[in-house]
Amino acid sequence: MRPKDTGDYCLIAANELVTFCRDAFQAVGLPDGDAQLIAEILADADLRGVDSHGVVRLPIYIERLRRGAIATTPKIQIVRETRTTAVVDGGNGMGQTVSAFAMRTAIRKAQAEGEPAWVSVRQSNHFGAAAYYVKMACPFDMIGFACTIGGINHMVPWGGAEAILGNNPVAIGFPVPNQPPVVLDMACSVAARGKIIVAAKEGRPIPDGWAVDRDGVPTTNATKALEGFVTPMGGPKGYALALSIGLLSSMLSGAFFGSEVTHMYEDFANPQNIGHLFGVLPIAAFEDVKTYSVRIKKACHEVKSVRKASGVERIFLPGEREEILAEKRRDSGVPLPAAIMRELREVAGRLGIQSPWVNSV
Repeated sequence: MRPKDTGDYCLIAANELVTFCRDAFQAVGLPDGDAQLIAEILADADLRGVDSHGVVRLPIYIERLRRGAIATTPKIQIVRETRTTAVVDGGNGMGQTVSAFAMRTAIRKAQAEGEPAWVSVRQSNHFGAAAYYVKMACPFDMIGFACTIGGINHMVPWGGAEAILGNNPVAIGFPVPNQPPVVLDMACSVAARGKIIVAAKEGRPIPDGWAVDRDGVPTTNATKALEGFVTPMGGPKGYALALSIGLLSSMLSGAFFGSEVTHMYEDFANPQNIGHLFGVLPIAAFEDVKTYSVRIKKACHEVKSVRKASGVERIFLPGEREEILAEKRRDSGVPLPAAIMRELREVAGRLGIQSPWVNSV
C-alpha cells in the first residue's frame, strides 16, 4: 500500500510502521518477541506525537545492534532482590526489552505483597519514551514511576562549561477510571535532545532557548545545537533535577554516571551500561480504590474546568494531548518527514528487508 505523500512528509499506517521496525530488528538478530515489543514502543511514541523517540531512533538502534554495541540475545536477570525491590542486570540488551521486564517485575512484586515496589536497572540501553512504562502499571490500579539516565552527556552543571549530564527524563502515570491515565513524561532540558535531532534531519531551526552551541552561545541552528549543549529548564532548578534523576537512575544499581557515560551515536566499542529506576504504588496500599477513583476524577474535572485565559479554548491534563493525537494518527497515519523516510530506505537496503511503502517512496 503506497503511503499518502503530502510533499513534506508521508503518512504511514501505524501497523505498517510496526511491521517494518519489527522486520528490521529481526534482520539484525533480535528474537521475534523482542522485535515486536520494541517496534510497538517506537510506533506508540510516533502515534502520540513524541516523534523524538519514535522511528527516528531506529537507524541508531540498528547500527548499534549490527556492530555489537548492544546484545541481540541478552541474559536479563535479577541479581539482587527483596520482597518489594530488585536490581535487574539487562545484559546489555535493548533498553525497551530490559525496561519492560523491570516494570513487569515491579508490578508482580506489588501484586504479591500489596506494597510499593521498586526495581533498579543496570547494563541497559536507551529505552525510548518513558511514558510507555508508567502506563503499564495503570491497568493494575497502580501509579507508575520511571526515570533514566541519558545515553549522551549534553547538559552542563549550572555554572559549568563541560557537559557531564544527560537530560535525564522522568515519567509518572496516574490511573483514571474510564479514561486515559494522567501521564507526566518530561526531560530536564527545555526540550528533549531528540527533538533537536528531528529538526536537524529536517533542516529546520529550533526555537530560542532550547540549546547553545559548542562555545555556549545560544543558537537556533539544530546542527550546531547537537554539537553543543541542551539548556536545562528553569536554570539551576533543571540542573538540580537532572542531577537527582541521574543519581536515582544509576547509584542503586551500578549503572554508569557522569564521565563513565559513553556517546550513543559515536562510541560503538563499549557497552553504555545505562541505568533506569522503575516503581509502582498500589493504590490499595494507601487508599480504598473506589475512593481514589472518585477523587482523581474530581481532581481532573476541577483542573480542566478552571476559568481559561484569553484565547485558550481548552485545558489539557498531562498526556491528554498525546492521547488525542494518537487517536487521530491511528486513523490518518503517522507523518514521517522525507529525511526520515530516506533513512528508513537506507536501513531497508542495508538489511535486505522489504517494505512496500519504504521502497515505493
